[in-house]
Amino acid sequence: MQFKTVIKKTEYQAELEVGSIKLLALDSFFLEKLKQDAAVAEAAEFLQKGEVVGLPTETVYGLAADALNPKAVRKIFQAKGRPQDNPLIVHIAKKIQLQQLINEDISEKAEKLMSKFWPGPLTIIFSKNKIVPSETSAGLETIAVRMPAHPLILAVIEKTGLPLAAPSANTSGFPSPTRARHVYNDLKGKIPLILDGGSCQVGVESTVIDIRSKQVKVLRPGGISREELSQYLGEEVILASDLKDKKVLSPGMKYRHYAPQKKLYIFNFTDKNYVLKQALKKAEIKKVAIITARESKFEAEELADKKIEILKVFSHDQPEELAQKLFHLLRKLDADDSIAEIYIEELNSEGIAEAVMNRVYKAAAAEKYSQPGGGDN
Repeated sequence: MQFKTVIKKTEYQAELEVGSIKLLALDSFFLEKLKQDAAVAEAAEFLQKGEVVGLPTETVYGLAADALNPKAVRKIFQAKGRPQDNPLIVHIAKKIQLQQLINEDISEKAEKLMSKFWPGPLTIIFSKNKIVPSETSAGLETIAVRMPAHPLILAVIEKTGLPLAAPSANTSGFPSPTRARHVYNDLKGKIPLILDGGSCQVGVESTVIDIRSKQVKVLRPGGISREELSQYLGEEVILASDLKDKKVLSPGMKYRHYAPQKKLYIFNFTDKNYVLKQALKKAEIKKVAIITARESKFEAEELADKKIEILKVFSHDQPEELAQKLFHLLRKLDADDSIAEIYIEELNSEGIAEAVMNRVYKAAAAEKYSQPGGGDN
């Protein structure tokens, strides 16, 4: 079905643009006000009718549908062009909703993690209840669940009374959307409505963890770092290797992800001279863009009369800056016809930098994969 896609804002756009999204998500009075907003009511009505809607989270924008409605979930895959063996994350607004989705008692460790990190960018793997359709879980006996820390999606979930399956609201394989306009550019005509909740304040997807065995495994690094999880739990948290297990329990473990259409190259600044030489050679024909840290020095004479755009947009000691800007930058450079290729400086993979580099590596290696996959929330 072809839609006239519309972006709508609530009456509370100013608060969403400048306030702390996490604090607003915890403000029950603000959530009640949002639930009465006309744009929220319209989104809820579409979802209850089995349609898909673009909604903001604190990580990236999500393409939401009723997680318990197989026909509605299939519309997510159709709109994104997403392979159907890629599981979806289900978003809830209250812990009581978790009980209807899972087929197990909530462990002490899960309770501890939820009390600390929900609402927030942490997704936990559970055994699923039979009411969860195979379309949502990609045929697995598990389900990935999180409680997002954005008041707008929480208000919509409460208004509908539905758990929402919501992968990233982009064309599969492309950079994830962190602004409403990104969603519109990718999915115009494929969905009826996008709610504008401002720019996403985290900028990379949630951390996905599996705690069903003795050792806590991060299936996909994200907005909560392994170091933070390990320190809080008082135990080692390991990073599961992509595609080592035939069962892909989490989005982000398979297929091409997060990639601009232009080639993306990664460099360590210690190898700057070699990288710069290659970039300069290519810049004789067409401009290249280099995303780098403010501390990283390029000599002025190296760039004289060359078609190179240097974007110093983050600091090494503040990788969250790059996390928040990464997907927007990739989209912006992809849309710039004067840019031929993109270079990005490698970060030390600690804290949220691990999640950033996970996305960058997948984007740079995209041509190795035969099918696109797309991000998730």
